Amino acid sequence: MFAFTIRLGVSLFNITKQTRRAINRRAFENDPDSPFVADSGNFFDQSLSKNLNATEIEVGTPELINAIILPNYCEDLHTLETTLKVLASHPRAMSQYDIYLAMEQKENVAMEKAAQLISSFEKSFLNIQATFHPSGIQGEIAGKSSNVSFAARRIIEVYRTALQLESCNVMVTVMDADTHLSRDYFTEIRRLHYSHITEADRSIYCCPIIFDRNSHESPILVRCADLLWGFAGLSTMYPCTVIAIPTSVYSLPLSLVEKVGGWDSDPTAIGEDLHMLLKCYFETAGNLISRVVYIPASQCNVSSDAGIGWRRTIDTCIARYRQALRHMWGALDSGFAARRSVGYLRFHQRCLFLRPRHFALLHLLWEAHFMPCHLTLLMFFSVFYTLWNPVSSLHPTLAWAFSFTNTLRTLGFVGMNVCLALYERWHAVCLDSRMKDMREANLPDTGFSRRVWYHPQCLLERVCFPISGTLYGAVPTIHAVFSHFWTDRLVYRVSKKPTFSEELGAF
Repeated sequence: MFAFTIRLGVSLFNITKQTRRAINRRAFENDPDSPFVADSGNFFDQSLSKNLNATEIEVGTPELINAIILPNYCEDLHTLETTLKVLASHPRAMSQYDIYLAMEQKENVAMEKAAQLISSFEKSFLNIQATFHPSGIQGEIAGKSSNVSFAARRIIEVYRTALQLESCNVMVTVMDADTHLSRDYFTEIRRLHYSHITEADRSIYCCPIIFDRNSHESPILVRCADLLWGFAGLSTMYPCTVIAIPTSVYSLPLSLVEKVGGWDSDPTAIGEDLHMLLKCYFETAGNLISRVVYIPASQCNVSSDAGIGWRRTIDTCIARYRQALRHMWGALDSGFAARRSVGYLRFHQRCLFLRPRHFALLHLLWEAHFMPCHLTLLMFFSVFYTLWNPVSSLHPTLAWAFSFTNTLRTLGFVGMNVCLALYERWHAVCLDSRMKDMREANLPDTGFSRRVWYHPQCLLERVCFPISGTLYGAVPTIHAVFSHFWTDRLVYRVSKKPTFSEELGAF
């Protein structure tokens, strides 16, 4: 835990500077004398043909096309409309954004919802179409992973000719239905793609997530749980990281998607972001390169429509536990990684275990799927053991071990408070930038939640995060891994998303 806080602190200290730098690059985007232009490939700008009814989008231009998969399963129409409005406000949307609404066929209003969205936004993007994942396919489950998998197959069909000619310049981005992405996210991917063009076919692009939309309305335990969830991904994005873990939002070239066989859609792939990273890692023999995009994806905290007061608070906390269980159901990915590692050891001469980045990957999997419950169990065990056995009666070595681990836990607690202070700065930078963009795009009702460090709710986070980490980390992890003795299937339930007014929330 102490090592985690050190890594997280370094990441937060670095990311504030890197995010400011990425935002400031926008000023040079259209400057022909700027080095940003040469690095990012702006000199490749050409007019693109647009044919929304074609089965294959015209290719041959070196400009980067962003095929954006927007998965939907029982999401509110308003949530999807707002997400598409944010994307449509980007200057390159009409020339480079190819939108795929990844719907679930068994949803009663899926067809009507898709038709309404396509009708509303067909002139806002290069292309927009819907795919409908059929129900009843053996070995597949309804949810984000299967919808994304089905949409990806359609994208491969659309760009089949370009893939065969090895001239495909398409970047696939996967996001959540409520995710709001800045224009700078795609600009940074474009810059990184052209800056490392020789390695582009084995690169995956990860960004941090930030909860800056309705945090002021969320119960403190839910807010802390989402903070820790964001920190889990952010802690892997420190300078010179060998591998970063995507959380909800990530991008990768279509050529890599085709090479690895697309997304898996079986029950073990419910955590489709980490699962796809692992799949790409092993299919490239451990040569996958993860690049960090320092522009965060804006997310919502889980909400509830159960009225106001304590009923709403309890309903929101229960909904967040269901979401945490779904997240921790992804512990199946540790088994997937173990099987692939052993299989690689058996059938290949080169051993992945001898590579430092493989040790780093295994350590991150341990942190994600084992550390929460191990930390909680060890903490309870050490407390009760020392209560029943006074320190004076312990063996000196055991007494030293208890003292040392207590010191590490204390340092970890202090370190997390330092990280929360660093997070305040980064949160303010990101929120100010998003507010400016949304007002310029005339979209003031997308939700804004400002953090004020000295307000009681923010101060309470500094002492409540261990409780929240236990309730939404350790408990659902134990729940998930014991459930795996009986089944690997989990019914995918969508969390309620909030609606917003034009006012700025603060806490």
